[in-house]
Amino acid sequence: MTPFRPSRRTLLGAAALLAPAAGLARPGLAAGLWAPDRPVRLMVGFSAGGPTDTVARLIAQSASETLGQPVPVENRTGAAGNIASEAVARAPADGTTFLVANVGQIVINPHTYDRMPVDPMRDLVPVAVLCMSGLLIGAHPRFATDHAALVARLKREPGQHKYATSGAGGISHVVQELWRRRVDVDVTPVHYRGAAAMLPEMLAGMPPFGLDTVITFEQHIRGGAMAGMVHVAAGRAAVLPNVPSSAEVGLTDFVFDNWFGLFAPRGTPAPVISRMVEATRVALAVPSTVERLAAGGMQVIHAGPDALRARTEREFALYGAAIRAGGIRADS
Repeated sequence: MTPFRPSRRTLLGAAALLAPAAGLARPGLAAGLWAPDRPVRLMVGFSAGGPTDTVARLIAQSASETLGQPVPVENRTGAAGNIASEAVARAPADGTTFLVANVGQIVINPHTYDRMPVDPMRDLVPVAVLCMSGLLIGAHPRFATDHAALVARLKREPGQHKYATSGAGGISHVVQELWRRRVDVDVTPVHYRGAAAMLPEMLAGMPPFGLDTVITFEQHIRGGAMAGMVHVAAGRAAVLPNVPSSAEVGLTDFVFDNWFGLFAPRGTPAPVISRMVEATRVALAVPSTVERLAAGGMQVIHAGPDALRARTEREFALYGAAIRAGGIRADS
């Protein structure tokens, strides 16, 4: 019997019939790209409604469409984000669990906590930089009207004043310690459990100044209840264009921001990382997402694993030196 040899026309016709079915099975997915076969969790170490949680939920909405799977956000609060960091670090490296973290969880906590359940720099791998929220020093207007006046008063009255932080050992505390050393003033921190607890006392002038995110102080600076001393960044904040940047007040290269990034368990395969980089890029290009983040004082700065790794390594060393020099602890 002569064996059947399909003609080239027959093979092309069959391929054309099968192509739509393949497209339906994995919509929009190019050959070779990873596609999850189950929900992909985004873990957050802070309460619902906070900035880290907001970033995660905005990412999740779009990522679910890109990945073709539900992307639930799970809040594991406690220990300045360490509980969530541990949960992700110990999760299977199979693309089903990721951490949306802020700068403190990754590069500050390891220096300020005596014991860490995992090492974020070793046990988590960078996926993508997502966005950042600028930091700003604000003061009661009767205490100081600008940065030069603030520094001059503190130098005239050494040891007599305190500054507010939104948590011992957090970025608000550490960056102000860096600032205090940079301008060479003698001032003592007062720690609060978050910006919500700190703000009312600052508005009453006790303590008379402190540092937190731009959005924490924005409406009060606009309304005149607080004066903006310096935006601790390379440029002015779009929402507060009258507050000078670090360089404008003489603090050259004094640039810090509260960034948010996506991390995965160590050992997560490269195709999974690449797919999540793309999913977050698509999510952060949605106009409504950009607008929502901007309304919360955040700016999109999407970048891939290499950029996030370089950032964490640089800031881990920088913050570590300041924390050791200042004897800063999470319970101090």
